[in-house]
Amino acid sequence: MEASIAAATTTYTDVISKFKDLKNEYYIPRGCMILTVSNDFSKEFLKKYPNLEWKTKYNSYAESNVLTAKINITIFDRPFVVYLHRPIKQVHRWEYENFFGFGGHNEGFSLDRIILTFEETFDNSIDIEYLLMTGTLIGSDIEGDGQGECCAIDEKYIKNTLKLLVVGGYVKYWAAFNKFKEWFKERGFDLEFDINNGRMLTSFIFEDYEAVEK
Repeated sequence: MEASIAAATTTYTDVISKFKDLKNEYYIPRGCMILTVSNDFSKEFLKKYPNLEWKTKYNSYAESNVLTAKINITIFDRPFVVYLHRPIKQVHRWEYENFFGFGGHNEGFSLDRIILTFEETFDNSIDIEYLLMTGTLIGSDIEGDGQGECCAIDEKYIKNTLKLLVVGGYVKYWAAFNKFKEWFKERGFDLEFDINNGRMLTSFIFEDYEAVEK
């Protein structure tokens, strides 16, 4: 089937079915997905939000106290909490160096390093079928009368869907994200970013967010 034909015939039901398949294959109850924010972006972010509230908290993955803050990533017009973590000082322990992506003996250590952690488990109260079926409404339902028109399966919808899979805690491996992206590509939807490009992936996750300062 040609890509253009596949794109035209892809339905919300197809997307929901693939989403659930990936969730069943790549979700485990322990652990969480993490992302190392690109160095340039983290420095820009810290300058942009000098009053973001960072709290000293024990991080079980780093096995040490770290600075932790949170932001809201907007997906299908609703906020999803994402946690940001920064080092306080050098800690010579493998778990700490591995979590922050430093080399042995804290090679490459930086106080500007930011690690994102996504939800350890998904919220059962969220109706993912509703989100994926209605997505972002065109001419949103301001009057509350249910008259908003469902959006098309376009780049914005696909980006929201990919973010929901990861940020919402529905999978625990980046392989699921890659498979979903390839699934859309096979149907004629080719997003212009590479998961192996740190800055590009960072910008993708931070495309629509809110940082609440003190």
